[in-house]
Amino acid sequence: MKKKIITIGLFILLSYSIIGVALQQVTAEELPPALSLIAPYEASIFLDASNSEWDDYYQGYIDITEFGDDASSTESVDIITITINFAHNSTHLHMYAFVPEVYGVVNGLLLHFFGKPGMEDGIQMDAIYDTVLDIAWPDEGIYDPPQPDDFLGGTQDAEAKTFKHIGVGTYFEGTKLINSGDTLGKDIALGWGQAIAVEVLAWVGTQPDTDGPNWGSINQDGFRYIRLDIGANQGDVLDIYVPEPIEMHYVVGEQYEAEYISTSIIIDGEDTDSVWADVIEYNFSITGYNFETGEWFPGDSLEGSLKVFHDGINYYMFVKIFDVTIDEQDSTMFIIGKTEDMLNTTDGTDFVSVGTYGYYDQMIYLADGSGPKNDLDVGGFNDGEGNMTYQGDYRYTEFSKPMASGDLDGRDPDFATGDKMYITYLISQDGEHGPNYFHMKDDNGTVAFIVNPVKFLAEGEEPTGNSENTFAIGFSITDLFIILAALSPVALLIYRRKKK
Repeated sequence: MKKKIITIGLFILLSYSIIGVALQQVTAEELPPALSLIAPYEASIFLDASNSEWDDYYQGYIDITEFGDDASSTESVDIITITINFAHNSTHLHMYAFVPEVYGVVNGLLLHFFGKPGMEDGIQMDAIYDTVLDIAWPDEGIYDPPQPDDFLGGTQDAEAKTFKHIGVGTYFEGTKLINSGDTLGKDIALGWGQAIAVEVLAWVGTQPDTDGPNWGSINQDGFRYIRLDIGANQGDVLDIYVPEPIEMHYVVGEQYEAEYISTSIIIDGEDTDSVWADVIEYNFSITGYNFETGEWFPGDSLEGSLKVFHDGINYYMFVKIFDVTIDEQDSTMFIIGKTEDMLNTTDGTDFVSVGTYGYYDQMIYLADGSGPKNDLDVGGFNDGEGNMTYQGDYRYTEFSKPMASGDLDGRDPDFATGDKMYITYLISQDGEHGPNYFHMKDDNGTVAFIVNPVKFLAEGEEPTGNSENTFAIGFSITDLFIILAALSPVALLIYRRKKK
């Protein structure tokens, strides 16, 4: 079970929405809500996943769009219109929503409450298992995933009832304390006349216990949120933080050369196969970077080396980095592309991770900010194998992949002798929240991500050792952050597995 838990953490979607590397604060007046609702006083609401006792006068409608829809394209954006309603009594805030089945079965709904200091609250309703979680978001500018309140020392004080009407839609009805006093769980603390912002996220055709939400009101298509006033709109001011893009760039660094060597090896995470003594060793340095604060730590570096060869069918890599502590969160990760601008592609990029949990062939779909997904989950194949070991003060990572697997669904690029493969690598070392070391450099005073070409040499072709550090290509750091935030292990999913 432990292996399964760790793996799931690597598949989570980007950040449960509101993300960015630098944030700008605006008031609700500067960024008006898509929908304003009042939660009237109702003495009691019975949780039955039905709106029979709800007052239709106070209900509203808000659109959610799929992560990845490009509003700037000429194509229309798919939307799902949600019916939503709120009410309150002296102790609880009640909520009701109906999500029609337009693009797949709706398996979960998540309401995120924000816009007030200390209140980063959420209620997640799972329609597969008819369960609920009271969860807390990190503080503004912190990019950890949300977690169950009790993981933070808070309390679970939410209830819900769900009902899936296949072919029609899913009904959600939930309630939570309106002023629980749970500051550790970052719960709402609202009185009459006060307001809160609400973000809506949903799982459509996916499972809340294995994936993040894939539809939301705040998306590339727009920053849609609900202004919710308790009892009456008295003009209570909300503080809203929105992403402010920061431009960054990457460079194409030293070219690696993969010699053609026909041999068989055992992928065991060790360098005992004689071939590893015969191929070129490329040294590299990876440095610490904190995407929560935007700080780069060039003085905090790890030294490592990489070896690579191919046999015309598979390519093989061996990575050695300084690592004196064995930690279950350790992982060595590669983003693999066909071109040097692979970080900008909207068609999906190959991703490999090797850790204490084993080897996984995954993919990243940058257009919607999806974090690594197992190729199997998108209709592809888990191509290749890998292992990781610790020897002395070093961590050894060894893996192989087919050069031409034909796995289009898994976004595996196909390579042949003479082609160039482009890679960059991320390292998680003794880090609870994903990768904390990256292949970066200072390029004229700015931080640049390094992408290395790997040339597949022909049989008998001698390596030249030439370097091709010639390209500098711009991209938004928000795009890069989508990758990095997605790699964090997610306690929320671990919690769900333990509860079953």
